[in-house]
Amino acid sequence: MTPADLPFWAMLTPPSLDALLLGRGQTVPRAITLASDLDSSSVADAPLLTTTRLMIQRAQAIDGLTLTATGVLSRADVLAIFDVMSWPGYDKVNALATNKVLNEADVLPVELTRLTAQTARLLRKREKRLLATKLGSGLAEAEAAAELFAKLFATIFWQTNLSYFDRVPFEAWPQNHIGIVLWCLSVAGEGWFLPEDLMRSCTVWEPALIEGHVDFPAYAFESRVLRPLSWFGLLEMRMIGDPNAPTWQRDRQYRKATLFDLALRFDVKVARLPGPAH
Repeated sequence: MTPADLPFWAMLTPPSLDALLLGRGQTVPRAITLASDLDSSSVADAPLLTTTRLMIQRAQAIDGLTLTATGVLSRADVLAIFDVMSWPGYDKVNALATNKVLNEADVLPVELTRLTAQTARLLRKREKRLLATKLGSGLAEAEAAAELFAKLFATIFWQTNLSYFDRVPFEAWPQNHIGIVLWCLSVAGEGWFLPEDLMRSCTVWEPALIEGHVDFPAYAFESRVLRPLSWFGLLEMRMIGDPNAPTWQRDRQYRKATLFDLALRFDVKVARLPGPAH
């Protein structure tokens, strides 16, 4: 199948659609399972995992990260993590060129990792320090990478409001049906696709999305689905267009990484052949 077959979710039975949505008391929808046989080495280098481990290990080494009066990381801690991190699509050279100093809000990977680690209870605040928890210290070990992957995956997609990072003025979409989106991406094919093509194939459209800027839906879909999946090593991203042009003038394409189908399992039933729903 390809993104020409719209929309993918229309193939599923109603019970399967319901099972892809988060139910009361669940951390992950019941139709989605993170592979229990996932080798820690296969996910160990995922950008969000490596940055989380860096943050936890630094907190362990210096008896806690320093917090400012507003509860964010100090510039010294931000710079220390920034210097050694690697993050897909993040231009470190540009960040240094446009900021005289690096505050946490200037470095999305650091801000997001700190918020996610606190939400997942891997780090905890004590006065003006951010300390590694017992859970965080255990999951920072190399052999626990698969468990850390599962913990962060559930935290990012079902406990974190990703709209906070893009400020697009519709908060819930498409995170309110991210389980459906993930299944749609699993059947979307192996090629490289533009965000807007995958958005049309893999999301449940809402009429309110056409209000406001025409580019908002595709931008939100990329920032709340495609980029986060690349932080887990589940999607690959490439830039297309003039290689000498600034990155903001070039288009991005995404495709499934091998890890996607290894890590995510879906228990759903297909009710109809692929094709446009009318």
